[in-house]
Amino acid sequence: MKIVGIVVEYNPLHYGHIYHIEETKKASKADVLVAVMSGHLVQRGEFSVIDKFTKTMWALKAGIDLVIELPGVFSIQSAEYFAKTSIEILHSLGVMEVYFGSETGEIEPLYGVALALDSKRYNDTVKHYLDQGKSYPSSSSLALKELGFDDSHTTPNNILGIQYIKAAQSLSPKPAMKAIKRIQTQYYDDIDDATHIQSATAIRKRHQSKEPYADYVPEYVLQSLHTHTMPTWDDFYPYFFYKIKSTSLQDLALIHGIEEGLENRFKQVSNPENSAQFIDAVISRRYTHAKIRRTMMACLIDIKKADIVSYSVPYIRVLGMNSKGQNYLNSIKADLPVPLITKIKKVRHPYLDIELKITEIYDLVYRKNLLKKEFEPVIIL
Repeated sequence: MKIVGIVVEYNPLHYGHIYHIEETKKASKADVLVAVMSGHLVQRGEFSVIDKFTKTMWALKAGIDLVIELPGVFSIQSAEYFAKTSIEILHSLGVMEVYFGSETGEIEPLYGVALALDSKRYNDTVKHYLDQGKSYPSSSSLALKELGFDDSHTTPNNILGIQYIKAAQSLSPKPAMKAIKRIQTQYYDDIDDATHIQSATAIRKRHQSKEPYADYVPEYVLQSLHTHTMPTWDDFYPYFFYKIKSTSLQDLALIHGIEEGLENRFKQVSNPENSAQFIDAVISRRYTHAKIRRTMMACLIDIKKADIVSYSVPYIRVLGMNSKGQNYLNSIKADLPVPLITKIKKVRHPYLDIELKITEIYDLVYRKNLLKKEFEPVIIL
């Protein structure tokens, strides 16, 4: 059987994602398509627009056979660790090829960048720019330019694609990496009425401003979004700001992502009205907006440095599957390198305890009794 994988967030799922699924199936001739999906937290350090159980159902209706949860502690990591853990999960499930979206659609240049990331010259050049006070992404981009690479490595999908390739190099056997060119609109584009494929960013903006977007998402997605709350950072901001003000500097310094005195910058902010104002107050050349958001999320959830003892995947948790995915999972579960979780038990991995905490905090705004759903059987379509 040919097992193929993708990494997704579906925030929300739209016709560009449908294109990705269809092109992956067409190019790969996959027997089983596996998706690793972030849950209530997404990689940019934000909350998912809808709960992960609804996203799982979307994925299955869109043609995914098996949906696996990316643990929340990994969902809000930098591109490197987000990619590493996602690819490791797919590899553990016997995935032979991974297909990812790319602004260029050309795999060879991305392989070139991935290999350069391990070179001494690259690392020395990055350190040079970090010592000047630049952020890591800026330092990395400048270093790659010095090594002769163009700007294609700076686009959102290619950034992750390069890290997927890099992650695959340490595995045996190495899954083949494939790029599918992103079409019509790009990551940050506004709505373009000339096409039904839009960016998730533009669709979220339309939803929040109560403008129509029915032409850009499948009907089952539209119905879900119309009947659920779409949480934003500002909905949780009062909880976050209370946490910052009520936590000592010493304890704040223990939070994952807090480094180089960032706890002082967090504590010194005086009464910003929303999350954007808070970020503007603490941002510097050293830290990107995404880095600050991810650290804010770790503060809100209370994820400490000591909680993340390893970036090796400790378990595989199934969120949903169809009959094809179920049959495949049954055929390999005895040989999986880590425990397979289809039902959360009382004795569980600490990352699952954090997962439940994430869900409880998410539900402060979402209000759908999601914690109960964490203990329900796997979704089977």
